[in-house]
Amino acid sequence: MKKIFTLVLLLIGISTFAQNKHSVTQSQARLIESQYGVLTAPIIGELDQISSKKIIHKVEFFIGGFKDAQRDIVPNLEDYKKYTIANYCTENDYDLLINPLFQVVTNAEGDKLIVTVTGYPARYKSFRPAKEEDRWMTLFIKDNSTDDRIKKTMDNNR
Repeated sequence: MKKIFTLVLLLIGISTFAQNKHSVTQSQARLIESQYGVLTAPIIGELDQISSKKIIHKVEFFIGGFKDAQRDIVPNLEDYKKYTIANYCTENDYDLLINPLFQVVTNAEGDKLIVTVTGYPARYKSFRPAKEEDRWMTLFIKDNSTDDRIKKTMDNNR
């Protein structure tokens, strides 16, 4: 009886330290833009250098410590993607990726999340306040709330 009890305790102890296996896959083709907590007058960022070469950058995240992938990992995929862009830009001295596309998968063991981003790296040359002749740019903004804020700000600056 003592051997069985010891064996059960040993199995419980081993299972406590076992890694969790997850399976997550996601593909996305969407631009991720920074979001700010303050409203500023429209500013035009002029790009200096846009690479003609598409980059592929991969970051692996250890996720074996999470118990529930759908609850703990999937809701935070946007953060993993943003980190992957920031990681590439920081390591390679770029400011942003133009049209980033993502592939998110787990490895065969289910303990790593692999985020791959492709896109065209670019650097800003300068920033300047928007002018009336820049109004045409608002036609290309898809986010209605941002578009309304920009139009109102430009209307107030007349």
